[in-house]
Amino acid sequence: MRFFLGLLLSALAANSIAGDMTPSLAGTWTLKTAYDLHKDGSKTYGFGTQPRGTLMIDAQGRYSLQIYRSDEPTAVTDDKGVRKDFKPGEIASTHYGRVSLDAAAHTVSFSIDLAYIQRWNGTTQVRPYTLSGDELSYQVPAQPGSDSVAVSVWQRVKS
Repeated sequence: MRFFLGLLLSALAANSIAGDMTPSLAGTWTLKTAYDLHKDGSKTYGFGTQPRGTLMIDAQGRYSLQIYRSDEPTAVTDDKGVRKDFKPGEIASTHYGRVSLDAAAHTVSFSIDLAYIQRWNGTTQVRPYTLSGDELSYQVPAQPGSDSVAVSVWQRVKS
């Protein structure tokens, strides 16, 4: 009996240690930058050059994410004075649900309950990430026909 109890305790300790290997995203994060990275290395800024955003994640992995266009105008005109509106996805991106990390695969998964972009509702989006201290960066995979990935960089708010 002691042998089996010892094995059980060892297994629980190993799982606890392994669980500690996955970094926690819990906390409040502010958006540092968001841009589209093109295959040629150039960047474009669909949310403007200084977007604003908040990502809040609780200890159970429930999250709420908002990205808003910077204070730049949301409607512009071309050189002939014709109004050119931004696409809805360039004005705001907001969604909530559950988030989890796979440290071995270096991916973050957003299981989206509800989103501003309706085709995201009920989906799970898996994105490669980098976590360096209190800076989180991830890439949204390219859409079909696109030559770019969307990059979001977040800074954890210190208590």
